Amino acid sequence: MKKKLFQIAFVISLTFNLAAIAAVTYSLSSAKSASDNKADTFAVYKRLNLTDEQKRVLSERYFDTIRRITESQESYATKWVEIVDLIAQPQTDWKVIEAKQKEILDVNRATQSTIFQRWDWAKSQLTPEQQRIFFEILRERIKSGELLGEIKTAQEILRKRTTQK
Repeated sequence: MKKKLFQIAFVISLTFNLAAIAAVTYSLSSAKSASDNKADTFAVYKRLNLTDEQKRVLSERYFDTIRRITESQESYATKWVEIVDLIAQPQTDWKVIEAKQKEILDVNRATQSTIFQRWDWAKSQLTPEQQRIFFEILRERIKSGELLGEIKTAQEILRKRTTQK
């Protein structure tokens, strides 16, 4: 029974991850390069009418969050490859695979927590009206799938900054 539940959970997880990969691939193939897309990606936040200080503080924290998400994504991918290697063994050890799956879920949860904590922290930097608009923007971007594209664009900007230093 436990093995059957694990297999079902694994298939659901695999399906979710394939859908996420497809969404990211689609957004990358249909998007402009980061330098062309930068203004469009962040233009939606102009609705917040941020002060220069708010822009500075929020931008610093935003790119720090993107760095942390990027590190998590690298760890996530590594753990998936480790599972492939485990399954490729002549004798499949499901207990080891289940432990590795827990590690993957922990990385995913940590990434989500990083994002949610940033959103919560942003409230302290915004007026009540800006907060209302900020969360409205987040809801819109999540529903439309734009948030994934925004993260990819920010990662490209960070890579360019890093290589220029």
